[in-house]
Amino acid sequence: MEKLKVLHANFAGCEGCNVSIIRAYPQLMDQIDLDISYLRDGSCDYGEYDIALITGGVCINDPRTVEEIKEIRERSKVVVAFGSCAALGGILRFCRGGQEPRPDHRTFQPINSLIEVDYSIPGCPPTPQMLQSFFKFFISGNEARLRLFKMTSKLKKLSGFDLIDDVVLTGLCIGCGACELSCPTGAIKLVEKRPTLTQERCIRCGTCYIRCPRASQIICMGGERS
Repeated sequence: MEKLKVLHANFAGCEGCNVSIIRAYPQLMDQIDLDISYLRDGSCDYGEYDIALITGGVCINDPRTVEEIKEIRERSKVVVAFGSCAALGGILRFCRGGQEPRPDHRTFQPINSLIEVDYSIPGCPPTPQMLQSFFKFFISGNEARLRLFKMTSKLKKLSGFDLIDDVVLTGLCIGCGACELSCPTGAIKLVEKRPTLTQERCIRCGTCYIRCPRASQIICMGGERS
């Protein structure tokens, strides 16, 4: 089978998602040709791609970045938001201003606020195994396994607060502990088999919501949050 031509374009973020992609690549080399935009020798020219993996949120105050992400959408058959900043805004939602000599406010958004996204894979960062599984399901055409990623691409934010509201307070929680295990900041702890949230630690990455079996059912049944 011919390899998929895949672009990895990185915008604002902590680089954790980039490391995850690089770690996943050795197991994907037989299936994809990976073009990593930030490792180029100063060139910003894009070709045509089967899939674009985008990491990091987009600063909507930066016209060059906005135009670049729109060009990537035009040149890619499928766009995947990889990581919580790209998919849901994540910790970039806390941005309130820059530093000297640019003290003006900077606003970052998930990429689906600017372009159409086909699949979103939240996580801070997602594990390399998640990306490997995505390509396995995509190449085999397993739409059932891709459904959660597809439905999540329509969301613009999720957080531990949403998990508490939608799952815990409604009595849907089964006390499995998936949310606690998946939280990268330790914001969620199980007390008597029910999640409690330390608000100051929640970075709005949405990982707990996606990993929760009850919350992911809400998404896949069409109960998207906006």
